[in-house]
Amino acid sequence: MGPVDSVDTAEALAALLRQLRRRAARRDGGAQLTYRQLSARTGWAHGVIGDYFAGKTLPPTDRFDTLVQLLGATGRELRILATARDRVEEARRSRTAVNGHPVPQGKDDAGPLPPVPRQLPPDIPGLPGRERELEALDVLRPGPRGAGPAVVALDGPGGVGKSALAVHAAHRLAERFPDGQLYADLRGSHRDERPVPPAVVLRRFLNALGAPRPYTGSAEDAAAAYRTLLTERRVLIVLDNAVDAAQVRPLLPAAHGCAVLVTSLGVLATLNGAAHLHLTPLPPPASVAVLALWAGPGRLTAEHGAAQVIARHCGHLPLALRIAGARLAARPRWPVRELADRLADPARRLAELSFADLDMHAALAAGHRELQARGPSGRAAALALPLLAAEQGEHGEQRELTVAEAAVTTGGALSATEVILEQLVDVQLLESRAPGRYRFHPLTRLFALTARRAAGTGC
Repeated sequence: MGPVDSVDTAEALAALLRQLRRRAARRDGGAQLTYRQLSARTGWAHGVIGDYFAGKTLPPTDRFDTLVQLLGATGRELRILATARDRVEEARRSRTAVNGHPVPQGKDDAGPLPPVPRQLPPDIPGLPGRERELEALDVLRPGPRGAGPAVVALDGPGGVGKSALAVHAAHRLAERFPDGQLYADLRGSHRDERPVPPAVVLRRFLNALGAPRPYTGSAEDAAAAYRTLLTERRVLIVLDNAVDAAQVRPLLPAAHGCAVLVTSLGVLATLNGAAHLHLTPLPPPASVAVLALWAGPGRLTAEHGAAQVIARHCGHLPLALRIAGARLAARPRWPVRELADRLADPARRLAELSFADLDMHAALAAGHRELQARGPSGRAAALALPLLAAEQGEHGEQRELTVAEAAVTTGGALSATEVILEQLVDVQLLESRAPGRYRFHPLTRLFALTARRAAGTGC
């Protein structure tokens, strides 16, 4: 192992890790351990491990100790390397001032260190069926100087698991952002609350980032101060439940070291520089795995067929599966078939998919509220929704709907009907897999029929 006393950067520390990796391969007479092999042994994302070896991210103390042990460091080397890692951390933090600008080299007193916010909600244990999406979110990493922040926007229907995926991915990637993680629920899809104004979120973030006093300036000044504080910092920002791109734009940093993960019901197509990821229901095997995760160990083993029926009745939506699993966990003496039978009746299904503070009907209602807020055209689409759902029949097979068929159902002109259908797609109450062709998700169709029965009372 090379000299350690002069190591004071993540890049130099990473060079020592690479030396250990090569030495371990020579000692064992084989190839060097790959990032995926190390990921399998540690449970860490292989992209994060790659960042450790590239010097892009300084591993937390516990992870660094685990890594050097896996690479065969001796007891004496462990102590020396731990000291070097602490020296790198101290050097890095001493070069960052409270306002986010680098401290001139050689300055003895850098002042108090800025706080490191850790605002992510608790992680959800495991997300079966979302491996492809988690791989796509690996683009969220600090970028090179001169680049803007990486931004990914997740969208999808109510109950598809956008928030759960965002929080889980943020926990997996947190080590890439040693200066902290910021989180805000923007309340864009909440039934009883108005969306949170960007200025309110900015003031919360400024406080979390160590602004010297509560910020009372204008929203524009708050956004400028926020971007200044993030200069030269590596921070991951999660903006959950956005209502539209206008709510998100003031919350985007300019710093290349930051990244942003946004969730919303509709596609935030006008959000500059964002990559978009649309979430769909889970594959059937993953649906059963999610159900088992919440129902409890071994609960589904003897009734796998009934579990498959429940997953199908849940439309393979993670929220519905979580509710069903929670109901089974709360009724340990129920056979699994009991819940499957209760969900078999379409007229009762949404009512059965409610438990404690989780409610599938409420999740689907977010799109309906968004329509109502769009003025006359949105209200026209909301009125057409139950008519279109009823056209298929409550017990009918799911099939695609054309503009011409919808126009006959609603009694409108073709052009006006297409506008209605596209608005329903915008708020995730209809799917469109090809131009001019539309389809209901099974639970969304049941929600629309509920809206029909409740016509005149709201939903």
